[in-house]
Order: sequence, then structure tokens, then C-alpha cells
Amino acid sequence: MTKVTRTIKLKFHNLNQVKQQLFVEMTAENTRLANELLAIPYVERREITTAKVVTSLKSALANQTIRHTISATGRKVKHYKCLPPEINKQNWKLSKRGNTYSLSFPTMAGEKRVPIVVASSHWQPVLEQVLEGNVEKGSVKVIYHRKGWYAYMSVTLDVPQMQTQNRVGVDRGQNNIAVVAPAKGFGKFHSGKDVMHRRRYFQKRRQELQSDKKFRALKKWNKKERRWMEAVNHTISRRIVRFAQFHEADVAIEDLEGCRDTMKQSQKNRSDAGQSRHSWSFYSLEQKLDYKLALAGLRLVKVPAPYTSKSCSTCGTIGHRHKHDFNCPHGHYHNADLNASHNIAQWEGFSCSLELYRDAAVMASSATENGLLGTAPNLMNDSLLSGESN
Repeated sequence: MTKVTRTIKLKFHNLNQVKQQLFVEMTAENTRLANELLAIPYVERREITTAKVVTSLKSALANQTIRHTISATGRKVKHYKCLPPEINKQNWKLSKRGNTYSLSFPTMAGEKRVPIVVASSHWQPVLEQVLEGNVEKGSVKVIYHRKGWYAYMSVTLDVPQMQTQNRVGVDRGQNNIAVVAPAKGFGKFHSGKDVMHRRRYFQKRRQELQSDKKFRALKKWNKKERRWMEAVNHTISRRIVRFAQFHEADVAIEDLEGCRDTMKQSQKNRSDAGQSRHSWSFYSLEQKLDYKLALAGLRLVKVPAPYTSKSCSTCGTIGHRHKHDFNCPHGHYHNADLNASHNIAQWEGFSCSLELYRDAAVMASSATENGLLGTAPNLMNDSLLSGESN
């Protein structure tokens, strides 16, 4: 079993003016208390209890604020602009009357029970598990977002781990945001043309707002672009997970950590939002893949990035890539991104020291017609296997 933590966003249903004002006052008082605590040296702050602070918040809320300011996250903060009130797992309760779910928690005016709206049908089984006590409860945050009040509920689920022997590879890029394919066979392409076009549209509008010095509108525009790209990555990650479930396989991706610093790019391409790698949200896609696969009982595996795009997935020889085409010296032709995803799916990795890894690369390169130091991963695996058999 694998433990997966999820945050459920639940909107409060038909809040009256009194409760809305109560939540506003709770947020303001919670922010004031947190900033007051941050002004105290950390060593002294660790000794503070609810009996030593003056606040109109209930002790359950104030105690959670104290815990937050002495946590690793709180130590890095100098001042809070807004800190939503947080309720610990022992102090909130979910109930159901008829078809209506309600959330009970302490407020400045005592404990309140507020109806909530289940916006998406896939949250309902999780809420039923909370009612039955089959999941581990986390904290609840009361947050004002886009003209509405929401409860962000954290729960930890036990998900059975699937035993798989297969892998599908995912090649991430810009022309194609993601190409997913098994070690052999057809794959699925997620084109990036629409994303490039919309990135340029956002960039043009952003430049206009900057020249007009409309900084408040610019901030909203940047948030809108971020939300749109998050929605795109959610859609692509869901489709990749369905592809992996169909093949009953784990998902392998390239390890692209620090790629913005290592990949060369011309100044012209960097200034174009559609081509710039600095606007490439590959890490967001990786995060969404990670937790969605965990919920499906599958794993996300990272493999080394070098030569996954330069080696032939059929014979392992270093070939020539030009835009969407990959040509092998032995006459094999592939789509470049599909070829890379095949290589990623075939990668088996090494369970040996770094020095042996380098020696294996040299041995593999010396035995190939077009040998290069650090030849294709599937050729290096073959050399190790042959070495083990000897």
C-alpha cells in the first residue's frame, strides 16, 4: 500500500453576510497574530503557548498558528500579507444529512457547522471514506479565493501498489509537450502548437500592460496565464496516466533538473515566449504525473537524459536528429520525439558505482561502428549483460 495525500477544495454553500464577515475577521486576526509572533526571536517563539498570547481566536486556531510560525516554512517568512486560519485534524468534523455535506469547526464565535458544495463527482467517494473513518484526516484551511470562501481539506489515502513489469516512456518538449509510448509500438502525441500560440498572445498583452503601466491588471494577467497552463498540464497528465493504465506499466521520464542552465538557446528564441525554455512548465507536468500515478498504484521513474534523443531505439546507434526527423546510419527512420520516448521506456539503468558506469560507457563505445563516449543507453545495457554472462 502507498500513502497519497490529497487536498480537496470544497466551496461553502450559500454563506450569509454574518458568516462571511466572521471568516474575514478570522483571517485578519490570524494574520495579525502570525506577524506578531514573527517579531519574536525564534528561540523564544518556540516556548510560546496559547496562554501567553492575546487574541480573539479560539485556542485550537491560535495553537495552529503558533505551530506554523515555528515550522520550517514559518522560519523563512519575514511578514505575512495574508495567512488563512487553519484547523487541526482533531478539531474539525465532516457530517452528512440527506445529500448535503457539512463541515464543523471552531471559529471566533464558537463552533459552526457550514454546508459545503461537492463541485466534482470524483471527490464524493473520498468524502464518504472520511465519514467512515477509512482515511487519515489532515488539516483544513479556510481560504477566500476568487469571490468565494472555500475549505481546503487535506486527507491521506492508502492506495494499493500495482506490480508491473512494463514501462512507458514520456519525452517532454516544446513542439510536442509530451509524447508517451511503450518500448516498442505506437505512441500518443500531445502537440504544443496551441500552447506556443497562446504563450505569444499572453506575451503581447503583457507587453502592452507594462508599457501602459497597468501593473494591477498585469498581475491578474500573469495569474490567468498560470491557471491556464496548470489546466493544460492536468489534462495531459490524466491522459498519460490512462495510457499507462491501459498498458499496465509504470511511467519513465527524463531527469531534466537544471536543464534551463545546461541547454543552449539563442537570444532570439529566449525572447519569444512560444520558444523560450524559461516558460516551459515541465516540472509542473512532472508533479501532476507523480501524484496521479500514485493514486493509480503506478510509479514515476526518472532516467538520465543524455543520448535519449540522439540514439536509435531500434539498434542503439548514435544517429542524426533534425527537427522532427531522426535518421540512423543503419537505415532506420523515426519520428524524433517518438524515438526518444521509446529510448526512455527501454532504459533499465544501472545498480552499480559511478566508476563502473563510466567504464561500461567506454566499453560499449569501443564496440560500436559509430562509437562515442557515453553511447546509447540500450547499448550500454547490452554490454553490461554480456559482461555478466561472461
